[in-house]
Amino acid sequence: MRFTLIVLITLLPLSLWAADVKKLQFETKGKIKTSKLYDALGVQTPSWYQFWKDKTPKVPNQIITSLYESLGYFYRSEGYYHANIEKVETNSSITFHIIEGKPVRINTITIKSDEDIKPFISYKKGDRFQALEFSQIKKSIKEALLKRGYCNYNLDTKALVDIEKNSVDITYILQKNPPCRFGDITINSPKNIDSKIVKSRLTFQTGEKYSSEKINRSYSTISGLEAFDGIQLDMDKESDIVHVGINLKEKQKKSRIEAGVGYETNIGPRALFHWEKRNFAGDAKKVAFDLKYSAKEKLISNTVYWPAFFRVPKFDHYYLDLKNELAYSEIEFENFDELKYSNYLHLLKDYDWFSVDFGLGLELITIKKLKDVCNVSDGDFNLLFPFAKISLDLRDSKINPKNGLYLSQYLESGLTLLEDSSTYFTSITEARAIKTLNQFTLAARARVGLINVYSNALPESKLFFAGGAFSNRGYGYNSLGAFDADCDEVGAKTMIDTTLEVNHPLYQNFDGALFFDSTLLSTKSNRFSIDFVHSIGTGIRYISPIGPIKLDLGVDIDNTSQYALHFQIGQSF
Repeated sequence: MRFTLIVLITLLPLSLWAADVKKLQFETKGKIKTSKLYDALGVQTPSWYQFWKDKTPKVPNQIITSLYESLGYFYRSEGYYHANIEKVETNSSITFHIIEGKPVRINTITIKSDEDIKPFISYKKGDRFQALEFSQIKKSIKEALLKRGYCNYNLDTKALVDIEKNSVDITYILQKNPPCRFGDITINSPKNIDSKIVKSRLTFQTGEKYSSEKINRSYSTISGLEAFDGIQLDMDKESDIVHVGINLKEKQKKSRIEAGVGYETNIGPRALFHWEKRNFAGDAKKVAFDLKYSAKEKLISNTVYWPAFFRVPKFDHYYLDLKNELAYSEIEFENFDELKYSNYLHLLKDYDWFSVDFGLGLELITIKKLKDVCNVSDGDFNLLFPFAKISLDLRDSKINPKNGLYLSQYLESGLTLLEDSSTYFTSITEARAIKTLNQFTLAARARVGLINVYSNALPESKLFFAGGAFSNRGYGYNSLGAFDADCDEVGAKTMIDTTLEVNHPLYQNFDGALFFDSTLLSTKSNRFSIDFVHSIGTGIRYISPIGPIKLDLGVDIDNTSQYALHFQIGQSF
């Protein structure tokens, strides 16, 4: 009996609350949509796929008065100062009848400024005045000034509303004053991490012109060391000098293990294992081991990373990082197997928007034919080569960019220091561009690759192939060979690989995509006079914090029986 009473007493408040709610509805005349009203009031409605739920939300009686007041504030913020809002209540519902009336429109826009701020003013004469947009313009101007180095400025913005005339006069008055400069830089780093490691990540120095963008980029490059749990950059402004204090907290969990199984269209089922130790032996060094296993690919590799390993002479603040990659791999291609021992020694510098990577590579490769295919040579190949890659990254984000440009150039040249080694020169140029307009994101990518062989043959795996999630999506990974070869699926010495794609939001974090991929592959160096292979397709993207998760289906335009399905994690543009 006691148990029954407890249950009744516990459920009684819930029953009372459930009975004290009403359906919330709107009947509007004007441009503001009902969905926007729900969002403005913070009222949640069932998602489109929850078809079994009533789409009309319910609200407690206690907040109805506040909803009425909030609606008034919202319509005034949208420029409707004469909105007529009436509420009609029944025992089960509350309905707001809204007539917007005439909006307040912009009569004049006056700008008095010693800096060009017109690009940030999205208003035009005659537009409906919106308080949120007015505030956002002011915020954008401030952000632009700090980005350009002006931390001392006088900005006065006014919006004089005449309700009787339904007009507003807007004024922007700006005096930017001289640009600021960076002052003292204080680094409070953990004892086992030398402050020079942190200093090597900074994109600004004492005496340089101040820029908030440099502060943001420095935060990003320090974070890239993966050695700190806490990163705090404090600015102390003294007249036109900005002093910077950098306070860092060492990462407590230094080891990371990742393991999993997956499936790739070109490889099939696969297993992965990754182990790494961050801040290994201090100074933000890292050591890592990777294992991959599938029917077509076996890999074991070790990576050692040593930041600020080498200081460039005559440049106290300019350091190069050291990275060494040692690996053994077995890969099954369509026509041959490759067994490879490799080691790549890198000296590199990443400035977030600009990076340089150069070093020396060693590859000991054994090629074994699976078929009697011409143009493919069996045997052992010993390659020793210097390499260099320079990239310029002007995108607004590396993970999920919406606008910007990316350019890179990779060069590799074979040396004759090893017995029977090949001498060759490889160049790969890549350009990416992305632009978002009215929720449509347009993206383009082009890669041009050239190989010139001077003595001894190159192993087939060093030539160009296309196909896969980052290439021509009508084909599986590296399944598209040179078009002018005497045999099928033979590597190329000339490559042009291009992609055009348009994305648009579908629902919440999901985007839809349409794409067009086009590829040229030739067995001869510098030959561009052959036809392209074109593919079209569609895909779904889930925008996650680690980058887009993509599912694409591509089809060859001229041979619709040729298609491929691709799953990819990461950014292509």
